Amino acid sequence: MKKKTLVLLVGACVLIGMILSLGIAEMVHLTGTDKFCVSCHTMQPMANAFHNDVHGGNNPQGFKADCVACHVSHENTFMYLWTKALTSANDVYKTVFTDADKIDWQEKRKERNHFVYESGCLSCHRNLKEQNNQVNKAWLAHRDYFAGTIGKTCVQCHENVGHKNMGIEITKYWDKYNRENNKTK
Repeated sequence: MKKKTLVLLVGACVLIGMILSLGIAEMVHLTGTDKFCVSCHTMQPMANAFHNDVHGGNNPQGFKADCVACHVSHENTFMYLWTKALTSANDVYKTVFTDADKIDWQEKRKERNHFVYESGCLSCHRNLKEQNNQVNKAWLAHRDYFAGTIGKTCVQCHENVGHKNMGIEITKYWDKYNRENNKTK
């Protein structure tokens, strides 16, 4: 093979690789937003509660977390992509092959530890651990957690974090859904 052909082939492979990488990165980003997640009707009450919460943009700074900020592991890139793939596959399976109308979302709230990752909380709130002075109220409230002297996760203490009044939103949504479809749950 001529040197010029080899250089062109390598250059084309690099260019194709870059384009594919950018496409995959964009897909990973777009499938982690609330707009994508709420495309399934059963997620609407969660989205409503999210938009009412500080994490959903209801704050003076206008900051808004994506769903994957909390609901996917942030331990490392592999775990991020792995938990995202598993969660997505589970969501697709449940939406396509089960009757989502029969899911008891109020009961599922008790399992929030399985749907929220500590690494997600800590990736945004890492400054809590670094602010180890005795004056900072937030640090004082979390010092036992960082010292490892309590066996609780973030969502065990902050039960409604990320989705303000989610229980109310779930009840409102399903009451309306059942009225419109003449169903009883």
